[in-house]
Amino acid sequence: MANLEKTPGKLSGEGKLEESLQRIDVALEIMERHPGELASAEDGVKDDLRRRDREYKDAHLHSIPKPRKHLR
Repeated sequence: MANLEKTPGKLSGEGKLEESLQRIDVALEIMERHPGELASAEDGVKDDLRRRDREYKDAHLHSIPKPRKHLR
């Protein structure tokens, strides 16, 4: 049978919580050390998502036939 007793360390909920908090603290520390790089990466991701969204909408939601779509 499985041992269901509470044991200190990784098997208990408190141990997992502490590990998660430590990982979050490390991530926040890295973000605080590199705010410029983080902001530029976020802007790049946002621009890519906007571009993909626009391309999807152009390809799927407009009534213009595909061969004439980008001819101006």
